[in-house]
Amino acid sequence: MNPWKLNYWQSGEYQAAREKMDDDQAKGYRINPDRSVMFRALSLTPEDKVKVAIIGQDPYPNREHATGVAFSIPSTIPPREFPPTLRMFLQEYCDDLGYSMPSSGNLESWCRQGVLLWNAIPSLREGQSLSHDWLGHEWDNLTSEIIQRLRTRGVVFAFLGSIARRFTPAVAEPSEVIITSHPSPRGSLNSKRPFVGSRLFSTINAKLVELGLEPIDWRLDGSVSTKDLSRANLAGSRVLPNITGADLPGLKGKAGPNLASSSFEL
Repeated sequence: MNPWKLNYWQSGEYQAAREKMDDDQAKGYRINPDRSVMFRALSLTPEDKVKVAIIGQDPYPNREHATGVAFSIPSTIPPREFPPTLRMFLQEYCDDLGYSMPSSGNLESWCRQGVLLWNAIPSLREGQSLSHDWLGHEWDNLTSEIIQRLRTRGVVFAFLGSIARRFTPAVAEPSEVIITSHPSPRGSLNSKRPFVGSRLFSTINAKLVELGLEPIDWRLDGSVSTKDLSRANLAGSRVLPNITGADLPGLKGKAGPNLASSSFEL
């Protein structure tokens, strides 16, 4: 049974997408992620709970990394084996929020707080990025319908990369939109608005607060906050979690964050 009650599940485009994946498998290709978890991001974050939608490109080409949740990998993968895109993604998390690199690349704790981590193209042939960006655009109606369902509810959208940016026309007020390059080494090289330095996480939380919503507790397993350690050492008391990033310099006027009311061009 497919998650979310979408018209797409009864569409000809979905039938065509399944047939194309069947054809790939008949030819000996493996599909990333496994088809049983392809829509896991939707299962983890029900439609009525979404308050942030981070839209990426397509799954990791390494089958061991692909989970059905954009940017997230299994918690069994050690930091030394994190894929390059995840390393850049998490480095921004560290630089923005003042946390150390987490010991796990599993991002599902965010999903359970209302963060939809969705790849605009939710499948590929193992080892072949964008191999399912088909000429018929069979996945486009799925991603467009997801965005259209969310756009009238004041959701904060972040479109990361040129593939994700194709879907920005589906967004309407009162949604907030952030656009950066894809968080991959190649994606940031020639971008006018690179993901690196975008302060994505504190920016999202600032906009959630403006919308009257609870900010996301971004802290991941194994992360330590340098600010928390300093406070604990000074106060001699328990560690206080830095949840919103609201005490970071950029949110106090020293260096304005990439506020989501602006659209950033690649």
